[in-house]
Amino acid sequence: MSLLFTICFLHFVAQLSPGPDILLIAKSAASTTRMNALKVIAGISAGIVVWVILTLAGFTVLIDQFPWIQQVLMVIGGLFLAKMGWAMLKGGWQSFQNRHQAQDDLNTVEAPKSYFMQGLLTNLSNPKTLIYFSSVFSLALSSSASDYLKAQLAVIIPLQTFITFTLLMLLISHPKIKEAYQRSGSYIDMISGGLFLIFAVWLWYDALVLMN
Repeated sequence: MSLLFTICFLHFVAQLSPGPDILLIAKSAASTTRMNALKVIAGISAGIVVWVILTLAGFTVLIDQFPWIQQVLMVIGGLFLAKMGWAMLKGGWQSFQNRHQAQDDLNTVEAPKSYFMQGLLTNLSNPKTLIYFSSVFSLALSSSASDYLKAQLAVIIPLQTFITFTLLMLLISHPKIKEAYQRSGSYIDMISGGLFLIFAVWLWYDALVLMN
């Protein structure tokens, strides 16, 4: 039980560290409905399920033997983050340019988005998550660890992810915070887009480092 608690605590701390998941949740919570933000969180949690299963299945051993697999995943993940970042940056800039338009022009209907897939792909875009889980789960992956503990982790970690991010979303989606976003949303979108681009470049840099 103490090992399970330790892993859950480490995961909780890691969840709240700055990264694409946190950034996407914050932006979604402040700019759209809580239901849409929940779909984003559900997608991120589904991504966590994938990483946890791959880690417990020993996929990291394959990564160690064939490092190019991780490099390919990093390049692909970086491309997705760069695409999202550019879209946020472009949307924020257009919103900034149009902020003096008539209210009727600003109240345009947003194109439908797959919030679940947005959350899922954002989480899966960072293959370093696999390395993170392999280090956090190191004790659980030992030969002496029971299958029951591994099954618990496969269920509890994604559930913990969903609950923690949901509580964060409820905090950020407070009416006063959303009102502040409405006043400065274009700036937030441009900053968010820039950060996503930085995350993408960071992944590409790490992929290059692995080549050496």
